[in-house]
Amino acid sequence: MFLLMVLGLELSCGLLAYAFWKRRRHPPLHRRRWVLGTTACVLGYAHTLAYGFALTRPTDLCGQRTLDNDYPLTHVSVNAFPPRLACYWSDSAVHGPSHPTAAGTVLMWCGAALLVAGAAAWAVSLDSPMPRWARAGMVLAPATSAVLWIRQVAPLMRLSTIDLDNECFRWQVAHLNSAPSGELATTKRTVMPPAVECVFADGTANLISSEAFGFACCLAVFLLCCATPLLGMSTAAAGVPLDTSLPAVRKTRR
Repeated sequence: MFLLMVLGLELSCGLLAYAFWKRRRHPPLHRRRWVLGTTACVLGYAHTLAYGFALTRPTDLCGQRTLDNDYPLTHVSVNAFPPRLACYWSDSAVHGPSHPTAAGTVLMWCGAALLVAGAAAWAVSLDSPMPRWARAGMVLAPATSAVLWIRQVAPLMRLSTIDLDNECFRWQVAHLNSAPSGELATTKRTVMPPAVECVFADGTANLISSEAFGFACCLAVFLLCCATPLLGMSTAAAGVPLDTSLPAVRKTRR
């Protein structure tokens, strides 16, 4: 609760400073998004790591899950980037870990979204013969891939063997109707192509199958956006006008 109060005070001060700067300078839209996004990322990062206390005293931040300490704390996982504080309890194998500083993580990702939106707005506003959707896609596709990797894939890649086994068990419980029913034999992790596989006695499950499909879609969009100017150059070399959507203007005699 104390950390949330500190975060609320910092956000209030930041919004007041932003309003004063916006009223005095009148910056363009993409620059306003960059300032807001940078501020949100810095505050969210600091809050997620509890202003450094997560790296020095993580057990104090986790505290107790219940008043009677029915589910004692077993271990704590702290990552500096992407920032993450996870408290593992005796029942985390079923319900998963808790994240006492999750509000900072949400704020940081909102700031990252503003930064990407500002970059896309800046790319669209440039004076270029490339279509606007292609310029925006060349920014949004890599950003989406980075978010998928940092948010979903990287945490699973860094898990210990025991924690990854627990993730496989939770996935099996959550998909009782479609998941393999056998015991877990081993786990496999590959970077290219990205895969985190749980090998059961009667089947294999990939925990990041949807993320892998998202990577493929982002790659396809990025290649399409990169190929658009090459296609325009070949069309212009063939003598075909690039833009035929505008009607011809007739000269009338008054």
